Amino acid sequence: MGVKEPHVRPFYDPPSLVLRQVASLMAFKRLTGWPGLDRWLPKAGLMLRTAAGALGFGCFGMPIHPVYEVTAACNLRCIHCHARGGKPLPDELDTEGAKDVIRKLAEVPEFRTLVFTGGEPLVRPDIYELIAYAKRLGFSVLIATNATLITKAVARRLRDLGVEGIAASIDFVDPRQHDQYRGVPGAFRRAVEGIENAADEGLYIHINITLSKLNLNQLEDLIRFADRLGAYVVFLYQLLPAGRGEALRNLLLSREELLQVMERVKRIQREVKPVIIPVGLPEYFAYLVKDSPALRVYPNFFRGCSAGGGMFYVKPNGDVWPCAFVPIKAGNLRSQSALEIWRNSPVFRALRDRDNLKGPCSTCRFRDVCGGCRARAFALTGDLFASDPMCPLVNVRAEEAAQGRAAAAIGP
Repeated sequence: MGVKEPHVRPFYDPPSLVLRQVASLMAFKRLTGWPGLDRWLPKAGLMLRTAAGALGFGCFGMPIHPVYEVTAACNLRCIHCHARGGKPLPDELDTEGAKDVIRKLAEVPEFRTLVFTGGEPLVRPDIYELIAYAKRLGFSVLIATNATLITKAVARRLRDLGVEGIAASIDFVDPRQHDQYRGVPGAFRRAVEGIENAADEGLYIHINITLSKLNLNQLEDLIRFADRLGAYVVFLYQLLPAGRGEALRNLLLSREELLQVMERVKRIQREVKPVIIPVGLPEYFAYLVKDSPALRVYPNFFRGCSAGGGMFYVKPNGDVWPCAFVPIKAGNLRSQSALEIWRNSPVFRALRDRDNLKGPCSTCRFRDVCGGCRARAFALTGDLFASDPMCPLVNVRAEEAAQGRAAAAIGP
């Protein structure tokens, strides 16, 4: 007898989850002036399936969801790739091993959406078989891709398999710069064609942008370009020193530049229809709520850093990390269940308890809506729970502390 297959709970079970997703979106709209409801509402069913399992907004969008890096193989050679994409790793799981990973993920009641990533997932020969299996178990499926391989035929096949959408990467509005960054001539043209092919088949479009000193001056142009491509969401990744990005520390944004990103994103969010989520910058959620008298309410909708609490990142060999940029093994799905790791891994449990944070992050009044970037803290200090050393709100905290000291000195 074979192993009994689990089945993922539908996005509307329980109905309160959908209500929470809607409430989170409305809270975001209230704080930013986001004008994109007219793009989202006609695709309401698709958007709810895409956000399936979400508890609100976080650093990686709407947690909770697993991400499965099915291969390190890639047809591009991006200079910043956290997965060091290129050739397949020698210990990548075969088809049956990958299906076992997907089956184990389906056993976690909180998981409803599964993202396939890489490398480039579309170069894996059995990717369509894996997608079909994930759909059979009830997952909503997204493909995180460089989009260069999405021909009209590929887009049609993804649609026929029931894939909800793609998350595609565009890092420069100048094709020459994008191609140079991605390591292959023609990458920009082929990526845009791939995105358009996916959109023509009715797939959800999500654009990933990695920000660094190289393209900070193109921030608004990139977001407007994503808007013109019909994106529903833009993930604005901050370059982090992970994978090949370790060699690019000179391109990391400074504290002052990160503050500029938050200011500029909030300003442009009032003008564009994609929801913009800065990844690796959970301080953005603190920035949105810092002047709100309802600060205590917002942890119900915004959780900031998703490491361990909203992200479940599976490597090609079955290792599980709490975030794509936190290279700490929390378990391995060859020998453990996903449910065991999700609920009992010491790494995951420690990350969910923000009482474990140190330094200014531990006492910050925005702790519950932010938490600091754990990946940046780990990469720059070696301590997963250290205060985020590049927090762009450090001056805000200093001013508040000074005001508190002044009030105490004056007395009642």
